Amino acid sequence: MTVMLGAATAIVVLMMLFAWLPEICEPGLLLRRWSRGSNGDCSTGIRQAVDDVITGFVAEHNLPEVDASRLREMKSRPGMMPVTLLLHPQLVKRENWRFVRGRNLTAVMAATGVSALILPPLAGMALHDVSLSLLPLLNVAVFFTGVQLVRQTYSDLSLLNVLVTVKPD
Repeated sequence: MTVMLGAATAIVVLMMLFAWLPEICEPGLLLRRWSRGSNGDCSTGIRQAVDDVITGFVAEHNLPEVDASRLREMKSRPGMMPVTLLLHPQLVKRENWRFVRGRNLTAVMAATGVSALILPPLAGMALHDVSLSLLPLLNVAVFFTGVQLVRQTYSDLSLLNVLVTVKPD
């Protein structure tokens, strides 16, 4: 039982690490900082990083030029930029001119649920064996990072649907 729960923890931790990798890399850190503390004016390096991420999102979802230009116009309002979805374009897919939850977001949600399910037995085992004490801590970290990613994704998903799927009059 311990081996099975330990293996499940390792798998869930690796899944969440790969899901969070774009946030940890340089463009993700730059975009997060830019979106929180900027008024739209930025250096050419940050502007280039924002353009690259937007171009990658547009290419991933094959957005028409009208929708891509709406995303590019958001650079003047960095606080409203859907940074999570720009960094993680694989979390959503486009169906019927709307963005909906993709398979990868479902996998993140499942990993979050699995970490919540295996936390109580691992915590009980860790009380009796100190060498297992790292496993519950990893599950807590996976749970909170998963919840944070899902929360940010759904927030950005609604913003992106309002922004991009506006029907012309």
